[in-house]
Amino acid sequence: MADSLPADIVQSIAISNAKSIGEQPAILANMALANQILNNNLQQQMFISNQQAMNQIVMATMAKCVTLIVGGENGEPTAAAVKEVMELLKTFQQTQKTTAAPVTAPGGHS
Repeated sequence: MADSLPADIVQSIAISNAKSIGEQPAILANMALANQILNNNLQQQMFISNQQAMNQIVMATMAKCVTLIVGGENGEPTAAAVKEVMELLKTFQQTQKTTAAPVTAPGGHS
């Protein structure tokens, strides 16, 4: 055929195609690792946000408890009200311990 490419150009194109195919698994592995790292970062941000919200609730509960102890709202605090607030505070602290963020490496191993 008169319009066929020279052999060295065909060989060059074949080598280039083989190189591209050979690099594809590494590119896909890098994309998978980047995706996993992004997901881990988003998970850590979610845990931090949750912890900050719980800290604000605990701080408000502590303030309420101090107010009840010193009798700032309606005179003398009742023991039942103080006990109820303290139990609520303990519940929040236990919730914080159970929702602590797990530390995982990008490979998925702790």
